[in-house]
Amino acid sequence: MKTVTVKVDSEFDAILNQLASRLHTTRSDVIRNAVRNYLKHLDREALRQKIRTASLKTRKQAIQASADFEAADSDGL
Repeated sequence: MKTVTVKVDSEFDAILNQLASRLHTTRSDVIRNAVRNYLKHLDREALRQKIRTASLKTRKQAIQASADFEAADSDGL
């Protein structure tokens, strides 16, 4: 395993120590899990944004199709 050095202030260090103690694990494990969870969060947010964009596009197309149907329905045919 590689070693990474991170500079933190004393408040962050205290939080990290408390969290590691609370979870009965090492500080390194807390940081590794935090980074993995943050990556999952970013991936979920990116997917959520793609779904939202697709949903808005579909909604716009549905509104247009509805308007087209109404126009065709009211043209007297």
